[in-house]
Amino acid sequence: MSVIEPAAPGDALVPDTSAVVTEASAVVSEASAVATEVSAVVPARCKNCDAMLLGRFCVNCSQAADVHVPTTMELAHELLEGITHSDSRLWRTLTTLWFKPGKLTAEFVAGRRVAYLPPFRLYLIVSIVFFLIASFIHMNVAVMKFDEAMKPDGQTLSASKLPENRITSCNDFNFINFTSHPAWKPRFAHICDAVLRDNGENLLHAVIGTASKAMFIFLPLIAFLNMLMYWRPRYRYAEQLLFFVHLHAFYFSAAIIMLVLINAADTWPKLGGTADLLETILGWTLPIYTFMAMRRVFRGSRLGTLFKGVALFLVYMIVFGLTVGAVVVYSLLQL
Repeated sequence: MSVIEPAAPGDALVPDTSAVVTEASAVVSEASAVATEVSAVVPARCKNCDAMLLGRFCVNCSQAADVHVPTTMELAHELLEGITHSDSRLWRTLTTLWFKPGKLTAEFVAGRRVAYLPPFRLYLIVSIVFFLIASFIHMNVAVMKFDEAMKPDGQTLSASKLPENRITSCNDFNFINFTSHPAWKPRFAHICDAVLRDNGENLLHAVIGTASKAMFIFLPLIAFLNMLMYWRPRYRYAEQLLFFVHLHAFYFSAAIIMLVLINAADTWPKLGGTADLLETILGWTLPIYTFMAMRRVFRGSRLGTLFKGVALFLVYMIVFGLTVGAVVVYSLLQL
């Protein structure tokens, strides 16, 4: 049996420090790796609303997580995608507006709204395009012509043979009754000179700019008058307003096509016959479209809808005429 002898005092054991250091460095490396992994797992925050990002888009404000400054190619791709197929609601809305009269209003009232553009956004888009195209129209005919104090052979008529109330210049407008007041004569002479100076170009642009604003008064007014005809069964005013917003979106889109046809006929005279035919078809489309839209939205009989459609046409033309007159007078006073 062997006996273990105690070590001598001078033979004390020294621990292996290199192994301890290696183990400690391994622990530190593992801790740093864990910290890096944890920091990578922590979700980023939305730069718009500071909410946590859990995907490609923010669940709070819907902004994309990747908001880097785009390159020129990325901007071009985004523009092309936006026009062609990105927002399919625009094309679906326009298709429904043109080929299914009244359906947009009926769908909105029924609560099925996600698939289409909001009514007022649609109206603004179409009306802005219309007034923008109309602003490029030039007057091709003389706005105002004065009486000629000449014989057919080019000789000047004698003073005794001239018409008594002829108008040969803007200063002769005092023969008209409503300009006989001294305070109005210089004002109307200035308006007359301004119209003659550019053949009514500035007046036309002023009318177009004022008409776009006047429509925000005309639409609610005509919607209120139409509500009076549908007293029983009664429809809310909001439904009437939505109906006329969609209806005028169609009117403006048809007017855009007409303006394009008119300009095309002026540029290429050979297209004049085709343009006139298409304009006639579009002109007849408006009352038919209105009748079909009224039936779909207000669910009346054919005879009742026809009667109310005729009444609406008369009221519409009266209010529209008064609105146009007010717009022209206001535009004249702005010259």
